[in-house]
Amino acid sequence: MDNVLEHWRERIAHAKKQHRPLRFEGAGSKNFYGKNPQAWDCTVIDTRDFSGVVSHEPTELVVTVRAGTPWRVLADALAERNQCLPFDPPFVDQGATVGGVINAGLTGASRLHVGGIRDFVLGAQMMNTHGELLSFGGQVMKNVAGYDVSRLLVGSMGTLGLLTQVSLKVVPQPAAQQTLFLNCDYAVAQIIARKFLVHPVAINASAWFENKLSVRLCGALAAVESSIDHLNRWAQSLTRHDFIVLDAVDAHVFWQSLNEQTHQHFNDAPSPEHTLWRAVLPTHIDGLTVHPYTGLAMWGGALRWIWSTDDLRAVFAAADGYATAYRVPEHVVWATPSSTTPALNALRNSVKAQFDPLDLFNPHRLDFVGGHHAP
Repeated sequence: MDNVLEHWRERIAHAKKQHRPLRFEGAGSKNFYGKNPQAWDCTVIDTRDFSGVVSHEPTELVVTVRAGTPWRVLADALAERNQCLPFDPPFVDQGATVGGVINAGLTGASRLHVGGIRDFVLGAQMMNTHGELLSFGGQVMKNVAGYDVSRLLVGSMGTLGLLTQVSLKVVPQPAAQQTLFLNCDYAVAQIIARKFLVHPVAINASAWFENKLSVRLCGALAAVESSIDHLNRWAQSLTRHDFIVLDAVDAHVFWQSLNEQTHQHFNDAPSPEHTLWRAVLPTHIDGLTVHPYTGLAMWGGALRWIWSTDDLRAVFAAADGYATAYRVPEHVVWATPSSTTPALNALRNSVKAQFDPLDLFNPHRLDFVGGHHAP
């Protein structure tokens, strides 16, 4: 693999000499995300040339893997030792790479309950504009106390450097798993979801769509069974009905449709003028007071996927949240393309200037047309 790194050093040196920026790409499953036309006039480096699991220490709960490795390969390797990374990144079945997952920082329906990608990053290695390999963090938790650059790379969209490998904390696979659903309106779903945050239930993921609240329980068998009792008590008090257990095969199909974003809501735009917004609010906020359209809700309602022809940034920012234009029609151009608040833009630009003063790596990739980008 050293020849690949040497080739990349040569590509970086040539790009600097020619004043031509570089774009890093794995499977390209998130090419639409953060799209800015200026970002595409670049020389492409295919990160999949540098792939493979470097080391896996099951007893230490850590794996080190090259950035071009398909996430599916990593997940399968962990599964062989009854371990996993539980935050459900999107587009795994479409070939998403480890580097793409880290750089995009996107997670699925389990994020609120298991943590985000940044919580699992122990260390990282990247190549800078001089072709130097820089290492940050380590391979055990005690080496990454305090602020760590490796975690700064999560959600950076490859703008700080060429990620080459990463060390991740892994967890055991749950002994038991069960998906249940309850027919209820969004107001009831919000009440139940807030109980998840203060009661010891084994919630792993939640989603609400078209008057159906779905929850996934994971953990020890006794914990799952006890959690079902809690859920049914809450459901009875609010709706006079119990949760319904979903068949394991149907449950897998449902959660996969959310993770892979093949669910109908992600792809059925009401009109060619609609943009799909990824809108996030603090968990204590009643989302319907901020925007009346529920859309597809995850994270106990904290994350909502909303189709709209309006610019939603200001209304969600006013409620201490944010909204990002996730899928934008090609012919739609928002009048105010600034991606963040002025203060956050200044901080981001300062960090970028320290890591990549020539603006050589993935230029404009963080120029989201929709708002504050955060995992």
